[in-house]
Amino acid sequence: MNEYKPQKPHILIRTPEQLQRYLEGSGSAELRFRAHPISGEPETYNYNSREKTVTRETDGRAFDSLDDFTCYAFQCDPEGYPRTEHIYLEVLN
Repeated sequence: MNEYKPQKPHILIRTPEQLQRYLEGSGSAELRFRAHPISGEPETYNYNSREKTVTRETDGRAFDSLDDFTCYAFQCDPEGYPRTEHIYLEVLN
């Protein structure tokens, strides 16, 4: 398996909880970022810190909660355990 190696500055996120803490502590009203999973294609998202919502840019899908988003990003199984070891987060704004 070829692992993604980012060319731009990135943040290595190892757990769903770490991703949630990062987003909640970003301090920015709006944060645009790209998540690069270790397998699959990267996706771009918008985080609204006032509403604590994440929206996928390609189709406008809003996740029900930060927990739902972080579980999606880490490809969690039905019990909520991550199936991936880490993701790379690339801040775009």
